[in-house]
Amino acid sequence: MSTLHVINKSDAALWSSCVATLSRGDSLLLIEDAVYAGLPEQQQNVFVPDGVKLIALSEDLAVRGISAKIRPEIGNTTYSGFIALSLAHERVVSWQ
Repeated sequence: MSTLHVINKSDAALWSSCVATLSRGDSLLLIEDAVYAGLPEQQQNVFVPDGVKLIALSEDLAVRGISAKIRPEIGNTTYSGFIALSLAHERVVSWQ
């Protein structure tokens, strides 16, 4: 069963709890301030297991002025894509 995990903060304890539940086939969507985790200088702090897609919400990247700075291995999506991701996974878990 695949899960879309949605995280909205760059909080170490929250990240730790979220990452501990990730499984192959899951996706992790970064929204709001969590998109900062996609910056190269945060790479060592954000470990995502193999087989988990890491995606950032493009509108939140743009608002924060970091769209061009995000690591290349991180995908991005729009709000419409967020809906499509939600429908493509059996479960959606919001980490706040």
